[in-house]
Amino acid sequence: MAIGEDRLIEVGARIHYLDSRRVSSTNVSGVYLLIGDGITLIETATTLIAPRILEAAVELGFEEADIKRAIVTHVHLDHAGGTGWLVSRLPELRVYVHERGLRHLHDPSRLIGSASAVYGGADRVTAIHGETLPVPLENLVPVTDGELDVGAGMVLRILGAPGHASHHLCAFEPESGSLFSGEALGHNHPESGLLQPAVAPPGFDLEASRETIRRLRELDPRTICFSQFGQRGDACFVIEEAERQLEVYHRFILPRHEQGLETRRIADELADLLLGDAETAKPPGSEDHRGFLRSMLTSIVAGYQEYFRRSGRLG
Repeated sequence: MAIGEDRLIEVGARIHYLDSRRVSSTNVSGVYLLIGDGITLIETATTLIAPRILEAAVELGFEEADIKRAIVTHVHLDHAGGTGWLVSRLPELRVYVHERGLRHLHDPSRLIGSASAVYGGADRVTAIHGETLPVPLENLVPVTDGELDVGAGMVLRILGAPGHASHHLCAFEPESGSLFSGEALGHNHPESGLLQPAVAPPGFDLEASRETIRRLRELDPRTICFSQFGQRGDACFVIEEAERQLEVYHRFILPRHEQGLETRRIADELADLLLGDAETAKPPGSEDHRGFLRSMLTSIVAGYQEYFRRSGRLG
């Protein structure tokens, strides 16, 4: 099945974006395909999305084997769960991953266990992400900070970008000014224009997020390439808004957490405040965008509460 123009978006002359929501009913990470000496992926999404990545390569005029390398911004299943499946099809694929996350791609049992706790069981995880396969150690390359030459004059700057998770990376392509932000600058909802911080238990760290945003600002990017979802050309605004939202959510959630309010109640208050009765557009493949946003707010509240507990706050 062809991907189609609405699913494979040209971001720049050598950068393309596979919108996962247009090839699946789940809201998992999109995937970027960078053209150098073959194709470099940023994110591998899930095993359910991974076959579409191969189709996208063919659509761009390449062979499947021309996918030479993949960079995963972090090892959460919605961003990196498809890695093992891709390596099973492309045994020469080099996978660049933060050194703290490498072992979890090799042995994804803890990732699956954590996701099972969040989603309500292993069967539900498989329904959303497909089967998560281990990645052989010989395919994995640990990276934190440095440069990666992907050929044809394209050199990516890789940066450790903790905050959403301790094992988070970002990639910057200076020629186009494209910053592949993973979840370091939150989520973009193109249909509504809403930006949300990407906060989730158990690894969210507010101080680390602030420092990461400072480092990303210094790159002076022109385009923010979100994994979830799409791109924005107002990079300065996105960075400022990401920083502002961290503080706004912090100030809203902390006193309610200290009062002992439950996660769901705080999330409901946030949803009423942010969404109100206004209609919000539904993204392709989603029957209820408002419901999706509410679920994201629940994750944000839970992430802050876990951070407060680790920091010695009440609750």
